[in-house]
Amino acid sequence: MKKLFTIFVLVFVFAVAYAQAPQKMSYQGVVRNAAGTLIQNGNITMKISILQGSATGSVVYEELHSATTNANGLVTVEIGGGTVLLGSLASINWGSAAYYIKTATDPNGATDYNIIGTSQMLSVPYALYAENSGTPGPIGPQGPQGVAGNDGAMGPQGPQGPQGLTGAMGATGPQGPTGATGATGAVGPQGPQGIVTTAFTSAFGGNGGGVIATLDFIGATVNITVTSSTQKILVMSSKALGSTIAGGASGLNIYIGYKLGTGSVTSVGGGIFGLQVPQNSRYTFNVSGIITGLAPGTYTVGMVGIASVPANWNNNEYGYVTAVLMN
Repeated sequence: MKKLFTIFVLVFVFAVAYAQAPQKMSYQGVVRNAAGTLIQNGNITMKISILQGSATGSVVYEELHSATTNANGLVTVEIGGGTVLLGSLASINWGSAAYYIKTATDPNGATDYNIIGTSQMLSVPYALYAENSGTPGPIGPQGPQGVAGNDGAMGPQGPQGPQGLTGAMGATGPQGPTGATGATGAVGPQGPQGIVTTAFTSAFGGNGGGVIATLDFIGATVNITVTSSTQKILVMSSKALGSTIAGGASGLNIYIGYKLGTGSVTSVGGGIFGLQVPQNSRYTFNVSGIITGLAPGTYTVGMVGIASVPANWNNNEYGYVTAVLMN
């Protein structure tokens, strides 16, 4: 079976000048064939489906893209910008359930979708969630009737007028006696797992953390304390990286990473490999991951990276990191 390796999954697009959030999300993935070889500079077709509830849940939205991979096998599309096959992206209620992205790819640009991949959307698309989640509040109580004015002087009797409008409703009667206590209802299902704590930090200006030839933090970091080995840390991080060097920069791998105290840096799971940028450019890259199996202690978490020629990555700027500790 051929595999599709996906990267940092989602980047949410927003525009400050618009009153309504644009119905698009960026998606990137690395495509390999059955032998694990990258599909480089290839014209592919990709069918993207959004599933509700689980990796085998109902399809609530589906669209088709024709795209081209780069020299690293990396493909980039905008979900919401393809040919719609089913549903509406604007009608999805992001707060109602977990959602998964399923990709079906034909590396030959036809309709033989033999590269299949499904992954959970770990980061909520905040602008799209806010657009669909609001509900109006209850109607307020009716205000009191105003004070009647003084009677005017009696005028001459006129002709009989049409039947008047129905008068105002009378005052509410007294409350009746309290009824008997009803039977105790059944115990409801157990609620979802709670969040223990959330930590957030950001950095802006200057280099904001440099790229070196050994694995180390390259952007903003946050410290978070684990009190039980069963707890997990969800980390989401973003960093602007670029180059002013002739020929640009390449060979950069980025991951989510952590370290305990002054110990060594450890990367988590998959990352983004072989990043490259042209001269005089800067792009924002995002990674996320869940850290498990940690002993109690205070950990530093954030984006980590390593580059074959770190000096070429010299046009770096702002970034952020968010960490959530869960039971």
